[in-house]
Amino acid sequence: VFDIANFEQYLTTVDLSWADSVCIHHTAAPSLEQRPVGFKLEHMVNLEDYYKNKLGWSTGPHLFADEEQIFGMSSLWRRGVHAVSFNHRSIGIECLGNYDEEDPKSGRGLACMRNTAIATGLLLDAMGLPANDETVLFHRDDPASSKTCPGKKVDKDWFLSLINQGVLELTLEQRVERIETHLGLC
Repeated sequence: VFDIANFEQYLTTVDLSWADSVCIHHTAAPSLEQRPVGFKLEHMVNLEDYYKNKLGWSTGPHLFADEEQIFGMSSLWRRGVHAVSFNHRSIGIECLGNYDEEDPKSGRGLACMRNTAIATGLLLDAMGLPANDETVLFHRDDPASSKTCPGKKVDKDWFLSLINQGVLELTLEQRVERIETHLGLC
């Protein structure tokens, strides 16, 4: 389980050379309504059991994001299982919510999307890649899928702007924190 700062630090220890993109999903079930306080570790254990024992998958998506945290499920060192056409080259992130029905642009939906966007931006930075249509994939971009992930209400240009905005804001916050730490203010 990571907050953004810990996730950024963790990424300095991971070899992501196998990946050239990040694929965004929404959980659909559970929805925001079904997880009113976000994910807990027990939810991750249950999801892992679902992927392995119900679906028979060897692994699952790499990460799950709610409004405050990022949960690891599958190793970032190797491919996961999340989108047939993209598994071999893409890191899969599941964003809490059902964005076919719930609003991704306000309230908790926006907070979950923003956290997912920041995680995506950090992954792309760690891979030395820009955020664009080639490096940020939606599950619905997979020609072998009929999924709507990350939801019909999520527009890719809007999500790309969240990535760019989130990374810029994070960088500013980090600069301030580092200066305060250096000056002994923290």
